[in-house]
Amino acid sequence: MNHNSLQELTNKYNWEIINNEISKTFVFNDFNSAVDFFNLVAKEAEACNHHPDILNSFRKIKINLTTHDEKKITEKDLILASKIDALFNNLTSK
Repeated sequence: MNHNSLQELTNKYNWEIINNEISKTFVFNDFNSAVDFFNLVAKEAEACNHHPDILNSFRKIKINLTTHDEKKITEKDLILASKIDALFNNLTSK
């Protein structure tokens, strides 16, 4: 895994490193927008065959990523995290 990519993800894109996971909470204007994002993330995760833990709480979606098989953060997590950020940016820039 590229250490610089992990640093960029945490510094520039506000993902947190918690134990062997990266985590980020996304906040929306309403419940329906949060659910729309949840569904987009689910589709992307399925396409990548890499499935995050996703928690929905009204207007907030919290995503935790780790590579369970390896019990650590890997390139798969960084790739999916960057795709999730792009989904969020596309959804909220409309």
